[in-house]
Amino acid sequence: MPDLVLVNSPIHDYSRYPRYTSSYSTPVGLLYVATAARAAGFEVSVLDAEERQLAPDEIAREINARAPRFAGFNAFSVNLAVVEKITDLVAPHIAVIAGGPHVSSMPPGHFVKRLTRAGILVRGDGEEKIVDILRDVHPLAVPGVYFRDALGGVVASGPDAPLDLDGLPVPDRTLLDTEPYRRDGLRWMDVSISRGCVFTCRFCAGSCRSNGTTYRRRSLGSVREELRHLVARYGIEGVQIVDDLPFNGRARLEEFLGLLERDGIALRWEVNLPLQFLRGLPEETIARARRAGVVRLSFGIESASFETRRAMGKLSKDQDLFRIVGTLTRHRISAKGYFIIGFPGESRAEMEATLGLARRLHDTGLAGGVAHFRPRVFMFKPMPGSALWTRLLAEGRTEEEMLDYADFDVEQDYFRKHAWGAGSRYSLVEPEDVHALINAFYGEIGEPVA
Repeated sequence: MPDLVLVNSPIHDYSRYPRYTSSYSTPVGLLYVATAARAAGFEVSVLDAEERQLAPDEIAREINARAPRFAGFNAFSVNLAVVEKITDLVAPHIAVIAGGPHVSSMPPGHFVKRLTRAGILVRGDGEEKIVDILRDVHPLAVPGVYFRDALGGVVASGPDAPLDLDGLPVPDRTLLDTEPYRRDGLRWMDVSISRGCVFTCRFCAGSCRSNGTTYRRRSLGSVREELRHLVARYGIEGVQIVDDLPFNGRARLEEFLGLLERDGIALRWEVNLPLQFLRGLPEETIARARRAGVVRLSFGIESASFETRRAMGKLSKDQDLFRIVGTLTRHRISAKGYFIIGFPGESRAEMEATLGLARRLHDTGLAGGVAHFRPRVFMFKPMPGSALWTRLLAEGRTEEEMLDYADFDVEQDYFRKHAWGAGSRYSLVEPEDVHALINAFYGEIGEPVA
């Protein structure tokens, strides 16, 4: 009997939501957990239900056919109801484990009525915990988990210590048949070199200050060895670093660029650089990054209103934004800029101003017929653990209300993956009207060529 099937849970319920074509992203966190379990001698497989865009009944049917002892799921808050729908269809003799951002952000009492099929809920790093669970260690002796007791309550075990990331094995890519994936006609893979984020964006639950975690980075030696392995084994030509904050300062970025230069690592790179960090980088560092192979950057802008940006933890002014996009465009580095509309109390005029800023930055990034700046617009949704979640709770919003997320369709196929929003109204505009603004905006800028 197989020991474990780990499921990369779908973002949408594909029994009703239209399937789409979008950029691929490796479930790196899940791959780390699967690799740890396999290294401990257990029979493990990964079911990437998001990449295959499987419906809940299709996922459960495949799990039941594999008949493992345990089925594990990563749960994001927006797809919590989808994960619950899947787990309710899993055969009773298969034990269910859940982890991921939602589990790590919520207190044990929340799970008395949610994710009820999951007997064990893993918080934070899962690599050591999954091995203990598969060894049938009692959950009370596994630090950093919740579990259900005989009376139906949810109990928390003792706190766990953050893992040393250098001590983790290199993720086993043979667990996924999608690796390496194709982008720009090249072979790409995703890697992780850090966990956590030191910034305090008020809408985000990923900050170490809001979720109680510790920011950690892998050593350059550890990263070097993984890159050498991926090049030698798979012939990769591009790497996306999937972390929220891969470099917590200019010095760390410069060290990484130095590694690429010294070792002659000739790869293309895509990386997230928070706006608070990116605005302080001199052009010479950006030029150096491009020479080292950086071809794409992602960063959050959020709003056209400086006051809103400041309230959300983003202190950049408009001139900073246009300077950054202009500099990246000159060096032929493509960028994705993230925007949010529908913040609490926001008016339609403020939303339209944000969309106008996104258009102007898009136009600033045009060069040689290529759009080097690609805006991504999201609808505000309260995320558990964030400062705005805490504020809205204090103002009388209920947990049930705030977890009532709603996905919506957009005509541009590429942007459907993240077409999620709040089911309730937080701004001065009805949710369906916010959906319409986003849909119209994407219709104007069109889908990216690559």
